[in-house]
Amino acid sequence: MRIFRAVLFTGLLSFLVACSNSSIGMPKSGQLLISNDQTMINVKTPIVEKRRINLSALYIDQNILAVDEARCLVYEDITTAAGYRFNHAYKRSIDLIFNAYDVKERKRYGNLTLYRLTLRDENRTKLNLLALTASKKSLKLLYGFNDEESAVLEKSLDQNNTVLHYELSNSTNKRDHCIKSIWKPKIQIIDNLVGKEGGIIPRIGK
Repeated sequence: MRIFRAVLFTGLLSFLVACSNSSIGMPKSGQLLISNDQTMINVKTPIVEKRRINLSALYIDQNILAVDEARCLVYEDITTAAGYRFNHAYKRSIDLIFNAYDVKERKRYGNLTLYRLTLRDENRTKLNLLALTASKKSLKLLYGFNDEESAVLEKSLDQNNTVLHYELSNSTNKRDHCIKSIWKPKIQIIDNLVGKEGGIIPRIGK
């Protein structure tokens, strides 16, 4: 069963307010909003599971949004603690978070960027990822959609003056394959990914 079960396209609705900034967020349970310029993507999701990771300098909220037998859609909201910021450019940060073999930037929409990752697993798994890269103190990541869904998402972001509605389905309780980010060992994440504001930014790999 496809994760994206239904798609509804409409023209500009009277209540749509033009967005001056790109964003990804979950204003309420069961709803994921993606916006860029005057395009708004509204996703209704069952939310299969929520997780919270506290690494002292980092807070990670993980939301498994929908699952099928082969893949699932995951939203991660990563925020630094007070006095900390990400050390590196967004591409390098994503590389560290996923321990990726390769990170390619495919397309950018303001502060929204589509990436294609190759993971360091035995299958060299490919991962499509949409990132909100608006701050050195936070990263919001949406990943797990296949190539067809990635093309639909890209086409949606290419639109102007539109509202698009998607509904996500859940067809299995198996979700061990969902989370692709790697938050261990803790000391490596703290030393490489984030540092204190005003401090010296370490060289890559140090």
